[in-house]
This record gives sequence, structure tokens and C-alpha cells, in this order.
Amino acid sequence: MTKTEIRPAIGLGLERLARAEGLAAGLAEALEGLGAEAAPGSVAALPAAAVPADADVAAHPLAARVGICFVRPAVSGIAPPAELTAFGVRLGAVRLGVTRRLLEHTVAHLSGRTIGGEQAVRKQLIQGTLAEAEVTIAVVRHMLRAEPAVAAAVADAHARLTGLDWELAKLLGASGYLATGPAAEAYVSRLTAHCWIPGSGELTWLS
Repeated sequence: MTKTEIRPAIGLGLERLARAEGLAAGLAEALEGLGAEAAPGSVAALPAAAVPADADVAAHPLAARVGICFVRPAVSGIAPPAELTAFGVRLGAVRLGVTRRLLEHTVAHLSGRTIGGEQAVRKQLIQGTLAEAEVTIAVVRHMLRAEPAVAAAVADAHARLTGLDWELAKLLGASGYLATGPAAEAYVSRLTAHCWIPGSGELTWLS
């Protein structure tokens, strides 16, 4: 198997890893040896443990909390488009795991709250949102498997995950906006996608 290919089993393994151990662990596995110079833009997101001591690191306390560093490589964009798209699929699998972690936190949070004497998680509107989340996760997983070589489809899958993460964060109330809250890792996963997936977002937050 080359770096421009990905088997469903590998994607599922990355998803499970990120779900169990978090974004940094999943990203470390998904990179498969790619370094900061492979990023298409001026900034690369890397696991903190893989960043050289002399690297030009853009400070980002929230990312640091979840083990991610944003690095400015001296040279960038050296990865062929097909290889970058394949990595986008692997990163998508990692983000699926992170989103599932967030979904689990959200369900636990809502299960511990009551609205009008009823568990929040049992409210019809909230149940509908959670059901839509499960559907989106399944759709994104299918997209990454069905069109792994189509850059636009991979970017669309990442955009769907970003939208879903935002909807889940809103269900957490105030804790969804805290740097120490359960949604923080999902936010950093979005910034990670901005670094690696062309067209997924601007890097103005590091300017």
C-alpha cells in the first residue's frame, strides 16, 4: 500500500485510536512520516512530541493543552497532491474519532442535566440533534471510504465534521466554549484540518 492509498480498516483503526487516546495520538499515526514541510501552506499542525526543539512554533495555548503544535516550516508544499489528499482521508478518520469523543461527552453532559424535571438528553429537539450527529458521522465515514482520491470530497467531509462539532459544542452550553472543556479538542482538530486540507479554512488565526 502506498501513501496515496488507504484501506477502510486503517481508517477505522485511526478513528478508534483518536476516540480512545485523542487527537495528538491519532495525528501521530496518520502522518505516516510526513513532516511539516509537506503541509500545503505556511503552517503545519504536528503532535507536540514530534516537533524538533529548534522548530519555529506558533504559540497556541489551547492546542498545546491537547498535545498539538503549529509549526512554520522553512519550506512547505512539497507533498504531491495525491499524497496530501490521502493524508486528508487519514486525518478525517482521526477527526471522526475526536468528534465521537465529543458526542460521548455531550450525551453524558445532557444526561446529567434536567429541563422541566426531565433529563435534557430525553428532550425531543435534543434527541433529534443527537440523531443527526450519528447520521453525519456515518455519512462522513462513507465519504472518506467512497471517494478517497477526490480532494473536493475529502474537503467536504472535513467541513461536515467542523459543522457537527460546532452543533455538539452548543449543546454543552457554557462548557462548550471553555479552553478546558470537552469541545476544545474538536476545535483544535478543525485548526489542524485548516493546516493540511486545502480549502478547509484560513490560517488568519495564526497571523
